[in-house]
Amino acid sequence: MLQIARTDLNTSVALLKIGGLSLLLPQSEISSLELATDIDTAAPALHSAGWIVYTQKRWPVYCLTHELGLMEVAPAERRACAILAMGAGYLGIMCDDMMIQKNFVAQQYELPLAMRLPNTPILYLVDYEQGIACASNALRLTAYIGQMVLNT
Repeated sequence: MLQIARTDLNTSVALLKIGGLSLLLPQSEISSLELATDIDTAAPALHSAGWIVYTQKRWPVYCLTHELGLMEVAPAERRACAILAMGAGYLGIMCDDMMIQKNFVAQQYELPLAMRLPNTPILYLVDYEQGIACASNALRLTAYIGQMVLNT
């Protein structure tokens, strides 16, 4: 792996735990964190796990595997739902847990060749005190999910 740089994001980040995956997003891109028990699983949207009410409207919720594939039935360990802004609306991502890291400092690394897949939502890897995380952002992640929904 090639090191990019030591980064001090000088901001807070959200670390979403999804199975064995640690997914890092800017905290400012997480609109809300809701309980998985608030998800309505009756008549879900295409390839989604259900719906969540946020800002007095219903938004689709997606459940990802640790390899970023779509799951229509969420495992019991997915206890939370991170709400991400998506254009004029929102989208939910189910996760096991979410932690906020203030003044996040970590080493950034380029993606290994095997991870440089077309349309990957992963921008780079981060080596931090608790391990390795995949860094993304709401725009890349929601576009990736949208493309998977259309192509699955």
